[in-house]
Amino acid sequence: MVERFLKGFAVALTVLVLVGAISRTAFAGEGYQIITTDELKNRLNASPAITLVFSLSYMEFFEQRIPGSICIPMEMMANSVDMPTNKHQTMAFYCKGPG
Repeated sequence: MVERFLKGFAVALTVLVLVGAISRTAFAGEGYQIITTDELKNRLNASPAITLVFSLSYMEFFEQRIPGSICIPMEMMANSVDMPTNKHQTMAFYCKGPG
């Protein structure tokens, strides 16, 4: 289902995958990497335990999203109760891409 969505998604996704500790207060430049949609698809196939987070508004989330993802708008990430409490949880943040 995710694969079909990614193939049909006309706009490139910008994906940040956090590896290791997740800060609930701010995102430093350490501990994350940018991956392609193909890399995300491969990682999801290998480990469906990845939390997918749509980082734009709730309105945009309900218009178009990857099935199974959650919405935490960028401006709410530091204080969101939806952020996993497991500091080792791998997360992929995505939006509609540049432009």
